[in-house]
Amino acid sequence: MTKRNALIGLTLFAIVLAAAGPYAAEEKANLDVKISVRGMTCSGCASGVKAALEKVPGVTKAEVSLEKNEASVTYEKGKTTPEALVKAVEKAGYKASLQKEAPQGA
Repeated sequence: MTKRNALIGLTLFAIVLAAAGPYAAEEKANLDVKISVRGMTCSGCASGVKAALEKVPGVTKAEVSLEKNEASVTYEKGKTTPEALVKAVEKAGYKASLQKEAPQGA
């Protein structure tokens, strides 16, 4: 490979990388969601819900509170959806729904 061809190849690579950069970063963005979970009666239930959520591809963190009857989930944008997380909880045997966010300043 000549120096000229190598330079052209590196330049094209840099252009492609620069063009894909914003999109690649956007796809890897993490999002948070809270899910109301009904039907949990013990810490084993909470552990089961957590395990079900962690099995969903794209979930990076799941915390379940038996006391609050909710799950807080962090997931990668583009790999799953809040609706898929709700379905995972329901498949584990619990009733689930997305929590509505409180208005700013409330």
